[in-house]
Amino acid sequence: MNQTNTVFIISLSIILFGYLLKRKNIISEQEGKTISKFLMHSTFPALTFVTMVRVKMELNLLLLPVIAFCFSVLTMYSAKYLFKTQEKQLRALLIMGCGGFNLGLFAYPLIEGIWGQEGMVYAAMFDTGNAFAVFGLVYGTGVFMSEGSVDIPKKENVKKALLKIMTLLPFQAILVGIFINLTKIELPEIVMNVLDVLAKGNKVIVLLIMGIYLNFSIPKEIFKKAINVLLIRYFWGLLLGFLFFYFLPFEQLYKSVLLIVLIVPVGMTLLPFSDELGYDTKTAGVLVNLSMLISFAMMWGLVVCLGL
Repeated sequence: MNQTNTVFIISLSIILFGYLLKRKNIISEQEGKTISKFLMHSTFPALTFVTMVRVKMELNLLLLPVIAFCFSVLTMYSAKYLFKTQEKQLRALLIMGCGGFNLGLFAYPLIEGIWGQEGMVYAAMFDTGNAFAVFGLVYGTGVFMSEGSVDIPKKENVKKALLKIMTLLPFQAILVGIFINLTKIELPEIVMNVLDVLAKGNKVIVLLIMGIYLNFSIPKEIFKKAINVLLIRYFWGLLLGFLFFYFLPFEQLYKSVLLIVLIVPVGMTLLPFSDELGYDTKTAGVLVNLSMLISFAMMWGLVVCLGL
């Protein structure tokens, strides 16, 4: 069995184990949210930090956050016209579902398992643009189209979105890691060793969380709405991904990771955003779960068939 299949089979096994823990009532989704919060403030920032500290900085890396942000602009703009006949609250949620990616709680362990730290460099840089898309475009759209939006000045929405981005610990870890890398600051070996241990724990925790959040119960009426959102995401993701893969004048690994991150599922943040802003959380949950299943299968197929 080749390394790629081994990575996906092991990952799938851990995901199913997490799902089994939930089904047996050993752990609940609510407890899964607590674990997610722990991950976002420990193993995840440690992983992004050590990745950025050790990467060889090149100009082509700066293109990745731009692509991530522009992709969400494109997909959400497409959704704005496709869903223009839907009532306002549903239209807002479907547009939100078209933007942003779930890299930290989905793609990172798979990318790290297949391509190691080299692949993680490209994923982390892509994720910096994704952070602005998620909290600027997705959250901003949700606030702007919510029932209480008339009472909130646009300037306040922008300030709130920027504050959310800048206070994200993984985002801060990326910026600090890049700064230390560029300034050639030497950190004590013991500090890097501790961060390495934390970073290694990220993969298993993320995969278990994916299993805990997994839900195969999808109401038919919601399924139809979700499919339209996913068609937009995967159409543009595959189209742009293959164009970049075949025509960008960069190294193979760069193009391989870019192709894969463009078909990553809907961001997990859609769930708390929907809850906070009064949108339909069931539809948000279906979008997250269904896209996880499709993206996992699609990523596995692409990596194996194209020999990435």
